[in-house]
Amino acid sequence: MKKLIIVCEEKCRQYGDYLAQLISLEDDTEDNTVGTKDGEVAAQVWLEKDYKANSAQLSSSQYILFIGQDKLIKEKSSHMNMEFSEYGMKYGWLGKQAVLSVGKVVEADKYESFIAYAQNYQQNVEQLIKSKDKQSLKAGAAAGAVGAAGVVGAAKAGALAVIAPAALAPIAGISAGVMAVKKFTLNSKIKEQQYSCAVMKFYLDDLSKFLGL
Repeated sequence: MKKLIIVCEEKCRQYGDYLAQLISLEDDTEDNTVGTKDGEVAAQVWLEKDYKANSAQLSSSQYILFIGQDKLIKEKSSHMNMEFSEYGMKYGWLGKQAVLSVGKVVEADKYESFIAYAQNYQQNVEQLIKSKDKQSLKAGAAAGAVGAAGVVGAAKAGALAVIAPAALAPIAGISAGVMAVKKFTLNSKIKEQQYSCAVMKFYLDDLSKFLGL
């Protein structure tokens, strides 16, 4: 089993938690592996202070993903080749260390294009959650260990646990003028959407590649 430590700057903790939840999904089928193979990756989420306190004890063979855009993470990414860079989102790795960040908020004239791009990944993740729910229902029916209501409740709880931190629905009224007037609030909301999208894409498309699975 590969062990992944996800190190987040304070304000990005929710995205580290989100990736860890995606990794925990039992979403594979007989024919396809989705994201990483079920049961092959164990993820832990640390804040930067945890990493700094324990970095001296970490082996060079330890896989680490840094999420954020502060000084430590910029230093880590300085020699990395970016595997993905679109709409202000980027991630890449060198050896067993990777970085995922949002360096630039999507411009108003590119926002609709970004949302269409991001919603494709959101739909894929929603399908994974539904797939897990069906597996939970089948497992419960086969075992006969709990009543139907309990199984359905557990399935719904599983789905709710893996909802993206920022909903990828379009933010109403975005234009160049609105961006200027409400720049700070809008930028924060858009950046949340960018991080959610980047995490989903990394999980679905490149996490296995980074971990050598």
